[in-house]
Amino acid sequence: MEVNKMTDVNSVEYRNAYLLSLQGKANEEQRTAVSAAAVIPTITLNKIYGKLEQNSVLFPHISKSYLPGNVSIPVENAKNDAAWVAMGTAATDGADSFAAVSLSAYKLIKTVELGADNLAASIDAFESFIVDALAKKMARAVDAAICTGDGSSKATGLLASGVITNTGTYTKAAMTFADIVTIIGDIGSEYRKNAKFVMPSAVFFSDVVPALASKGIGVDVQLGLKYQILGHEVLLDDNMTADSIVFGDLSYYHWNFAQDIQIARDNSVGFRTGSAVYRAMALAAVS
Repeated sequence: MEVNKMTDVNSVEYRNAYLLSLQGKANEEQRTAVSAAAVIPTITLNKIYGKLEQNSVLFPHISKSYLPGNVSIPVENAKNDAAWVAMGTAATDGADSFAAVSLSAYKLIKTVELGADNLAASIDAFESFIVDALAKKMARAVDAAICTGDGSSKATGLLASGVITNTGTYTKAAMTFADIVTIIGDIGSEYRKNAKFVMPSAVFFSDVVPALASKGIGVDVQLGLKYQILGHEVLLDDNMTADSIVFGDLSYYHWNFAQDIQIARDNSVGFRTGSAVYRAMALAAVS
């Protein structure tokens, strides 16, 4: 049986029809195919998620899923390690238990206005422009939410009250090497293996670097200006609250896209200028 590629969201034909429709240049067959599917092409969606990964500081390091609707994720509440037993001796059942973390979705929206010149561009150029414009703006919103989201109509961030329970303080402008070592040693070895530092640029360059230099220890700079402290990667995100430092395994922070990014067009706003406004919207939840 022959498949109509125009209606296959994974095909180049559907991707072209979708982009032409967004530009207002699609013919009737293309508009009908896009309207019937009513979803963004897989090719374009993957480019947006790829750009989101490239432009975001923290998003590449957290756990991500793409499960529709509000979901609950099982997490260990109490656990017991495996135990050694003698030959012929029965093992004792462990009292492991699990809890559930509910992820309720919130809207993540960004709009961008494109002029007539962009609307008249080739399909590839148009896709590249709209993917870049939307992904960059959404990446900033995602990073801000991961850092300081308060859970009110947005994600709950790392610095929200009660999210991180193992906390401590240091004296600004008088940070010592001992402070840094204490931070590293203050979490369990199972979490330390993949742990990363997250902090604003000012704290890193003004406080942390001098503290390391006081002991003759330099900051390891990898290709692409990736910094490391004693083997642990440093993520500089100025969405972090001033003078704050987070250290831990970011894979324990979970982000779920309850609905994939969708793009819609509105011509009414730019009627006098010939421009059009595009809205990217996704439903996302975190824990």
